[in-house]
Amino acid sequence: MERYPLSCIILAGGKSKRMKSKKSKVLHKLCGKPIIYYPLKACKSLLPDEIYIVIGQSSEGIKEIINDDVIFVYQNEPLGTGHAVMQVVPYLKDKDMDVLIVPADAPLIRIETIKELYKFHKENDALVSILTTQMPDPTGYGRIIRSSGNRVLMIVEEADAFPEEKQIKEVNSGIYIFESNILIEALNEIKPDNKQGEYYLTDVIAIIQRKYGGVYAYKIEDWKEILGINTREQLSLAHSIMQERIIKRHMENGVSIIMPNLVYIEDDVIIEPDVIIYPFVSILGNSYISEDCEIGPNVILENYKTKKGEVIRNAYLKG
Repeated sequence: MERYPLSCIILAGGKSKRMKSKKSKVLHKLCGKPIIYYPLKACKSLLPDEIYIVIGQSSEGIKEIINDDVIFVYQNEPLGTGHAVMQVVPYLKDKDMDVLIVPADAPLIRIETIKELYKFHKENDALVSILTTQMPDPTGYGRIIRSSGNRVLMIVEEADAFPEEKQIKEVNSGIYIFESNILIEALNEIKPDNKQGEYYLTDVIAIIQRKYGGVYAYKIEDWKEILGINTREQLSLAHSIMQERIIKRHMENGVSIIMPNLVYIEDDVIIEPDVIIYPFVSILGNSYISEDCEIGPNVILENYKTKKGEVIRNAYLKG
């Protein structure tokens, strides 16, 4: 695997007010895994020097479910994304490298997209590269204000945008690559002089652009990749998108799924070729389905390993 010379910061300090939940939103399950598992997996795929996870008072439980070699950094007050990244600055000093910043509540981002963003960043010799996309409904997202070509002038948050700026459909994903020394310098200059009273990481963009330039936007076509999860409705939508990906992957690998919309398969499930899956089947956990099996209808398998050619109907089997 190719190693990428950078550090990663995963922002996981947000609260779960709109989820109406007592636990952090990134601990809610998506296709069998906590939401934070997916951006963490994307970061790990780069083999970075370090991975930092910024947590707050409401996200303490994250430490209990992550056994990976990461560094947890505390944000004692929820004062915005810029403030969250400030907490990592002591670790980044004297490290002349790129820094990838990813929200913990964006589980649909593809590993390939992160790698393409890094390649774009290097090819343009950028100080900052921002992952963007065109949203059908950009409500709630920061708008990208371009200067020329792929260059970015600034990002305007929804709460601070003028009516004409709200008409812009190109939005900020919250995923960035910064040159570390430039990031640290700009973080020292941002102030909470906005309607939210927070330190915006997006203000760093305007500062760097004004002083140095070198801020670029890498725009992707699939807007679903950047969807954040703040509500139960958004979690349900993410389930649908992730299931579509998982089922497509298995079918491309030689699995016959008779009615995909009536089958649920979790992320860690392994299915060998020439398996047939009938409707009303759920395959959970670390289940392993050997070749030539027929599963369903009306079957639930949980951490279950089949024998080659096994036929299972109308059953709940737990391994």
